[in-house]
Amino acid sequence: MVESNLSSSSQTAQEIKTLLQQLRKSSRQKNKQRGGIGGVGSRVNDGRDREDALRLDGLRKIFSRLIELSEFDFECVGGDKRGNGVSSQWKAWLVTQHDEFISHLLEGIVDGKTTALRTYCGVLASSPVNISGLSRNQANDDDRLNTENENDPEERLAGMISERLLNKLLEAAVKSRLCFNNRTAATAANSSRNKTSRGEEETGDDILSSDELLQLVSEESILALLETEFIRPHRDVQYFVYKGLHQIALDSLAGLERVRKNANSDVVKKDGEKKNEEAADVVVAKAEMKVGLVAENICRLLMMMDYVPKRHADDLNVENGAGYLFPPPVLSESDDVVIEDDDDDDYSDAFDDNSSEEQEGKDTAASKKRRKSQMKESQAKRSKKTKHISWQQSYKHRHAHQEAWLSVLRLPNLPSRTQRRVLQHLSTYVLSNDICPSPLRFAEYFTASFKGGVGNGSNSLAAILSLHGLFILMLDNQLEYPQFYNSLYQLLHPRILYTKHRTRFLRLLSKSLSSNSMLPAYVVASFCKRLCRLALSGPPSGGLFVLALVSNLLRKHGECACLIHRRGKDEDGGLIEDVFVEDVHDLIKTRALESCLWELSALEKHYHPAISTLAKSIGNEDDKTTPMHDMEDFLTHTYKSLFEQEKKRLGSGGGGGGGKKKVGGGRVSLTFVEPEGLFTKDDVFADILKCS
Repeated sequence: MVESNLSSSSQTAQEIKTLLQQLRKSSRQKNKQRGGIGGVGSRVNDGRDREDALRLDGLRKIFSRLIELSEFDFECVGGDKRGNGVSSQWKAWLVTQHDEFISHLLEGIVDGKTTALRTYCGVLASSPVNISGLSRNQANDDDRLNTENENDPEERLAGMISERLLNKLLEAAVKSRLCFNNRTAATAANSSRNKTSRGEEETGDDILSSDELLQLVSEESILALLETEFIRPHRDVQYFVYKGLHQIALDSLAGLERVRKNANSDVVKKDGEKKNEEAADVVVAKAEMKVGLVAENICRLLMMMDYVPKRHADDLNVENGAGYLFPPPVLSESDDVVIEDDDDDDYSDAFDDNSSEEQEGKDTAASKKRRKSQMKESQAKRSKKTKHISWQQSYKHRHAHQEAWLSVLRLPNLPSRTQRRVLQHLSTYVLSNDICPSPLRFAEYFTASFKGGVGNGSNSLAAILSLHGLFILMLDNQLEYPQFYNSLYQLLHPRILYTKHRTRFLRLLSKSLSSNSMLPAYVVASFCKRLCRLALSGPPSGGLFVLALVSNLLRKHGECACLIHRRGKDEDGGLIEDVFVEDVHDLIKTRALESCLWELSALEKHYHPAISTLAKSIGNEDDKTTPMHDMEDFLTHTYKSLFEQEKKRLGSGGGGGGGKKKVGGGRVSLTFVEPEGLFTKDDVFADILKCS
């Protein structure tokens, strides 16, 4: 029996050595090819990749069999050094070979090989680790877990995913690189512009001109495969992915700080003279760019994971169909495992760092006593509840999801193309109270993004999305942001009505001004005055929206009616001086309430009849019978929609003939009076040229 075991071990060792030697040889050939030594055709590369995939899968099967036979523990880093026997040496050698096997898999993932990713996921699925406080002997005593059918995933031994291996996978996925030369970089830049041309403009920072710096943007296939086949089906994997991404972001930020510190130490010499300052700046700039692109991949992966369990939801219960890579065990009172009770949401939210009275400095004797009594009640309540493992609690998932986002948003140099997507995702999904335990912690990022978007004129969409996020926090979470309307007013410039994201901004403007009936008069007057100025130079579609919004605001805030009823003195001919200050961003200093809306008189003579009619109606509406304008109807107007609307009106006969449609459609009048000649009658050339 012993001889057979030794024979089997020697055969297994020979198989592992052979496969790893072949992988080393293939890796050296690939490195030579990257270095520019020789050229290999694409067919040869494809064949080599297929052979490497088969070798890696073969190693996975070998190590999985050894783990099932309890001959190998990959979590024993450095091997078992407690003994010098053959068994200890064998296990130590297996650990070193397994580490090399994992490094080859990670190398393939970094190079964008989906086969390497699938093999790595198989390694994680076949390599569970023991839960702290719950041994395999305790797991075997559980009737639900102890079964003869070991192939059934619902009946496997209690365990959890290896965080060490999962974190290595995540780190490789977010740092998957694509090396570009100048030609392929330009092609990628053009492709990126084509993808975002539908709703977002691209800026110069989306193109990397340096072909020496590795492009750390992960291939979409890697992230999509990781999310759809591994993360989405398994609730336990989701929880540890959030924790892993949080740790990667913190490590990246710490690494960047070390680079900056070393660069500063190289610049400042003992005699106080600064040398090599430009070289240090280049090193820091490259490090910041790498960290920014890593942050981009983390954000892309987090935006894919839009299925966080909501508050008080049963999405994590196995009975309700929740999927787990390793089904959680049924715990007893004797199990010393990190657990949470079913009402942990209420307990954790009550003592959240952002909402507790103690955080506000009210650490009095009464508050301490009250807190102790609340903790005792919570502990008594938890003792009566069924124990669950930590990744079975919705609050733990939501908290890990929030911390992952907050940590990655601290990383600098996030590309603007991704920043806009992140801002939109945060506003529409993450800031919900059912998803995020502490939404107010995102206010700082939205504020910083707004300031950066306003400072960069080409990134005004980021400023709009930032204000939208702040507006949601103000409505749903009682955020105090006194500068909100000043910031919104700052975005009212003439080009805003011509941008691609005009509809998004106008919807935010309408909601912000219409939802608050307690706005000061000077705020409403300043917006009405500025909007009417924009309508003078804006397109007809924007002018219709502006006039409808101004009409609603003036009717809702009667104290601003002076803007349309103010008249000048008789000795001045009824004229009035416009004291409105347009160049300031502080609404108190605009003096809009002392002015008047003379722009409405100019808009009454607008070439578009709809604008002229709407401008004449402002101030003459009957508040009892005339309803407010529905702003959603005016948001959809464009040049094309207005043209099609006029075309249909003329095609239907213009309302004449009892509603019967004219044959051949209507005729568009180009002038009011049919001309009799090329020149007017009083012109000196009128008699020379005549129209027959």
